[in-house]
Amino acid sequence: MRRGFTLLCLTLFLAPLTGSIGHDSGFDSQWSTSIPDMTPVIQEEIDWWERTTMDSNRNGIHDSLETLDQPVGIGLSYSRDVTDSDVELLESMGYDITDVIEAVDAVLLGVINSSDIWELSQIDGVVMVERYGQVILWGDIQTPNILAEQSEVYPHTAWNHTPMRGAGINIAMVDTGTDNEHPGLKDKFVAGYDAVCFVHTDPECILAGGRETDGSFDPDDGNQHGTACMGMAAATGLDANGEQTGFEGSAPNASLIDVRIGTDAGAGPFENYLLSQEFYESAMNGIQWIIDNKDTAWPGVDESLHGIDIISLSWGITSHEGGGSDGEDMHSRILNEATLAGVTVSVAAGNDGPDNDGLSGMGSSSLSITVGATDDMNTIDRDDDDIASYSSRGPRRDNGDNDPTNEMKPDVTAPGTNIVQAEACVTSGGCNNFLGGDASQNGYTGRGSGTSYATPAVTGIIALMMEVNDEINPLVIREILRSTATRMGPASQPEHDPHWNEDFGWGLVHGHDAVWTAQYLNMTGMTTSDMNLDLQVHIENISTQGTVNTYTGLAWSRGAAMETIEYSTDGGETWTEVVYESVNGTLSTYESFEFQFVVDTDKLPDGYNMIIVRGVDADGASSMISWDSVVGGGNVDSMGSGSSLGRTLFIAIFAFAVLAFGAWVAVQQRVDEPLQFAIAAGEIQNVPSAVDDEPLDAMIMDDEPDSASS
Repeated sequence: MRRGFTLLCLTLFLAPLTGSIGHDSGFDSQWSTSIPDMTPVIQEEIDWWERTTMDSNRNGIHDSLETLDQPVGIGLSYSRDVTDSDVELLESMGYDITDVIEAVDAVLLGVINSSDIWELSQIDGVVMVERYGQVILWGDIQTPNILAEQSEVYPHTAWNHTPMRGAGINIAMVDTGTDNEHPGLKDKFVAGYDAVCFVHTDPECILAGGRETDGSFDPDDGNQHGTACMGMAAATGLDANGEQTGFEGSAPNASLIDVRIGTDAGAGPFENYLLSQEFYESAMNGIQWIIDNKDTAWPGVDESLHGIDIISLSWGITSHEGGGSDGEDMHSRILNEATLAGVTVSVAAGNDGPDNDGLSGMGSSSLSITVGATDDMNTIDRDDDDIASYSSRGPRRDNGDNDPTNEMKPDVTAPGTNIVQAEACVTSGGCNNFLGGDASQNGYTGRGSGTSYATPAVTGIIALMMEVNDEINPLVIREILRSTATRMGPASQPEHDPHWNEDFGWGLVHGHDAVWTAQYLNMTGMTTSDMNLDLQVHIENISTQGTVNTYTGLAWSRGAAMETIEYSTDGGETWTEVVYESVNGTLSTYESFEFQFVVDTDKLPDGYNMIIVRGVDADGASSMISWDSVVGGGNVDSMGSGSSLGRTLFIAIFAFAVLAFGAWVAVQQRVDEPLQFAIAAGEIQNVPSAVDDEPLDAMIMDDEPDSASS
C-alpha cells in the first residue's frame, strides 16, 4: 500500500519529463570529456582492538584503568561469541556476571577491584578490559524550522510533499520512560521494556518481582525527559480537549516502543541511581533488547507495526579516556551493531560545547546519525540560525582505521534551544504517576534546551523517510540526511570533505529534501546494492543566462574510483555524461574535481522538471543523487537543489495531497515571562521561555565529580 502510493505520487510528478536537453559544446579548454584518473583505495581490515586509541600500549586494557586504585565498573570484550564456558570460568574466579551483551561479544562484571584488570586481560578470548562510562541524558518552532511542517515562512515542506506522517514506523525511545497517556502521544504505544528492572537492586523491581521482557510492559516517565523527547519526534499536537495546538513532532503518526533506562524517580540532577554503574548496565541491556526484538511480531497490533525501525537516544556515555571516545568503546560498538542489523540510530552529540574533551560514547558511534543542536533565534526562518553554545563540537577522536570520515561528527544539526515540551505526569500540580495519576490531562508547557531535543526532531524526519521508502537502509538514510542538509559554516577539513563543519556537521537538516530524495530512490527501484556511498557528487552552483542553466559541481571519492558522472532530465530514463575539470596526473582519495553540464529549460516540457546528477563506479553502482528542480517551457525558475546550494523552494505539490490535508500553518508565539500556558482555539498564548536557562542535562553522578559533564 505504502509503496503503491509512493509510485503513484512520483509517477504523477515525473510524467511530463519527456523533453530533451540542450548541451552546450562550447566549453573552454579547462573542461575535458574524460573523467580524471583516480586511485582506488582498499582499506585494510584491522580488528578494532588492534587500532583503538583507547589502548595506546596495546595490552588489552583501557588506558585510564592502568593507574586507577579503587573499585570500578568493568566490562570484558571478546574476539568471538561469549560461551557458557567463558561465563563459568568468570564465576569460578568469584565474579557475579551482571549481563552478557551478545551484540558486541561482551560481559559486564559490575564494580570490581581495579587490581583485577591484569588477570582478566589474560583470559583466553578477552581482547579488551573496558571501563564503564557514565550515562548522561542531554536534554513548536522546531518542526517547521526543519522543513517538516508547513509554515508561512516555508510553505513547501515534507508534509505537503507527501501526506505521509510516519505511520507504520516504530520509534524506540530509549530514555526515562514515556507517558503515552499524554493527549499528543495517545494510542502510540506498541511495546515496551523496562531495562531498569533488569537491575534487580532497584527498590521497585524488588517489590514488583521483575518486569515482563516480551514487550507488554508499559513504563511510566518519572522524570519528564523521555516524554519530552517522544513529543518532539511524534506528538500529534492535540490537547486534552482534542484541539490542535500546533506543537506536533516531525512524524506525528509514528508509533512508540518505550524502552526505559532511567529509574522511576527519573535520571535527573536531583536523583541518583543506587549505583551509577547500574545505569550503564541498563543502557546496554536496553539496546541489546532492541536488537533482539527488531523483527518481533508484537501481539495485538497490525503487521505494519511489527519490529523496531529507529532508535532515538538523547543521552550519551562519558569516556574516562583523554580526548573522549574513538567510537570503539562497547557502547558505541553496540550502536554500530544495531545499525548493521537494520535499525537506524539517531543519537545526541552532547552538551559539552566547543571546549569539550572529545565526544562521548554513543554519539561517537561510527555508523549512527549523530545530531548537534542549533539555536533558531526564536524564529522559523533558518537564515538566522546559529550553532547552540552548548552543542558538542567535532571531530571525534581518531579510531585508527584510516577513514577520516568516521571522525566527522556530528552528522547533522537541528533546533535544540528553547523547545516546547509535552508535559509528563511529573511537572504539573497534583499529577504523579506513582499516586495513580497519568498525563492524560497534560499539555505542552515547559521549554528546554539541549542536543536531547534536537535529536528527536531528526528521528521524526527519519520516520518520514522510512514511510515513503520502506526498502531504505540506515546508512543510505544517513547519507541522504548529510547530502540534503543546508550547509552551515566553512569546511573544517576541506582536504577530506568540502562540506563538513565541526559545529554543524554536514548542515541543518532539511526535511523536505531528505524525504523527496528517499521517495525518488524508492520510485526508481534504487536499492542499497545499487549504491556506492563512497562516491560523492554534489551540485555546487547554478548560473542562469536566459533559459540556459549551467550547473557546476564537485566530485570526489572516499575509496572506489568513479568511472563517470552523468545527469538526467527525464526522471532517470536517459543519462548524459558531464564534462570534467582538466586535471594533471591521478587524483588521490578525497581529492576533488569539478564537473559541469548545461540544461536549456526552453527544451524541457512545461511544468516542473527534475535535474538529477550521479556518479557511477566500474560495477555500475551509483552515488547518492544530487538534484535541482526547474520550470520547463522557457519559464526559468531554479526552485531547489538536493545539494542545498541554489535551493530556494521545491514546488512539486500534489493537488490531492493539498486538498486532503490543507495548509498546516503553525502559529507559535514566544514570550519571556514565565506565565501560565493557555490554549484558545488555534492560538498559542503565554508559553514560558527558557532562552536563558541552561541546557537540560539529566545526568547520573558517580564518586568522581570532576569527570561529570554538564
